[in-house]
Amino acid sequence: MIKTKTEGLAWSPESAEIAVRRQIENAYAPHRQVLQDFADWLMDERGVRPRTVDARLRSAALFLAQITARGALTFEQALAALDAKAVEACFVELSQEHGMATRRARRAAIRLFLKFAATRGWVGWELADTVPSLVGWRLSGLPRGLSEEQLSTLLTSPWSSGECPGRDRAIVELLVTYGVRREQVSALRLDDIDWREHTIVFAAHKRGKAIHHQLSARVAQSLAEYLRHERPRSDCAYVFLRCHPPHKRLGPGAISDAVRARMERCGLPPHYPHALRHTFATRLLRAGQPLKAIADLLGHRSLQSVAIYAKVDFARLQQVAVEWPEVIS
Repeated sequence: MIKTKTEGLAWSPESAEIAVRRQIENAYAPHRQVLQDFADWLMDERGVRPRTVDARLRSAALFLAQITARGALTFEQALAALDAKAVEACFVELSQEHGMATRRARRAAIRLFLKFAATRGWVGWELADTVPSLVGWRLSGLPRGLSEEQLSTLLTSPWSSGECPGRDRAIVELLVTYGVRREQVSALRLDDIDWREHTIVFAAHKRGKAIHHQLSARVAQSLAEYLRHERPRSDCAYVFLRCHPPHKRLGPGAISDAVRARMERCGLPPHYPHALRHTFATRLLRAGQPLKAIADLLGHRSLQSVAIYAKVDFARLQQVAVEWPEVIS
């Protein structure tokens, strides 16, 4: 069963069980119990860690909402009516606006949920195998960032809306200026900012390395305004805190929510924070920075991690392009 003894602690990988419980509480009421049973099955029977359970639950909740036509059917009725064609259509609908990583995560979640449903006798075991397979190749896609016009809109539109506009502005400024990951913004501590030396340090992530930057005037201003006027009084060492009690560390998911909400208010297509990382790298490349420098600024140890950006360096690609040979008859 899901434990709740970590209630009230700051966000951490160990507190993921709280996220699981809250996600179930926020789900569509008739689906809460089946999602709770699914979460217990994942942890008790499959040995899945709570942080991964949290991700699987998100997709399972969307899947249930899709097949029940947003509540027109009970989930038992919807599952009984499922066939291979319906599973495929549902998967395509839930995945069409997402990249390969999200599609793979959705596929894994739906397959697991159908296997769980089979253990309850709601569907046949073969139904899990009808979720479409995904074929992908490394570096086959293109980094999806924001255009210069979209970036200008994101940064210059009024910041007066939202629960914590000062906090959201500082978050967006950090992501745009330094191209860091949402986890690194979430993990930023007060002592990572050296106001006297005008430097800022972001912790290493995903086996990368810590990133040291000069603190730009724009970022310094947005951070200072948030810290002085909006950040709740707290002895928490992290920079970004929740607006409402308990004033604990703002988790990576909340960073994503703040960015997407900002984009929606600006009339932009909703993007996750990683799109700003792509934007940062692409702008550096177009400014003539070599891939090695971009890898260092992004905190990567290997050039392979930034090889994808060579595909959007159109100026240099034109220099190495050869003319198409003419056929002489």
